[in-house]
Amino acid sequence: MQRGYTFITVIFILFMVTLSMMVAVPVWETQIRRNMEKEAIFRGTRIVEAIGKYIKKHPGKLPRNLHQLVKEKFLRKRWRDPLSRGNWYLIMLPQVPNPDFVYLVKEEEAGEFPHPALIGVAPRAQGESVIIYEGSSQYENWLFMLKFSDKKLRKKYWRK
Repeated sequence: MQRGYTFITVIFILFMVTLSMMVAVPVWETQIRRNMEKEAIFRGTRIVEAIGKYIKKHPGKLPRNLHQLVKEKFLRKRWRDPLSRGNWYLIMLPQVPNPDFVYLVKEEEAGEFPHPALIGVAPRAQGESVIIYEGSSQYENWLFMLKFSDKKLRKKYWRK
């Protein structure tokens, strides 16, 4: 008789553990995604800060790629995009600068881009985010790029 109760108790405990895991796993997945998004925002803003430091050291010039920022020690290392676990899209200025138009270039194809002028990065991931960044919950709209609000900077690159 005791064996029957032990078996039912074990089955009940397994059921409760399974039920609690079914509740916990989605919460963990959301937390992991949120942490990856925070890391993407951190890395993207650090890359933009490195581009700003590059411009201060080399007035009138923009870096050609992330490798140049690492080589000249503006970035400690070339960070990967944590959302896609790969390379970033590079945000490049067109040959004739236009404040309303930029190119998104795959990082591995940046060498083929004529007259590269890096102003930022964007994640390659697609879909809905957990965190809202600059008013957008879509990864496609997350652009980490220089803001040409500084008049000296704007005057240097866009002549109206």
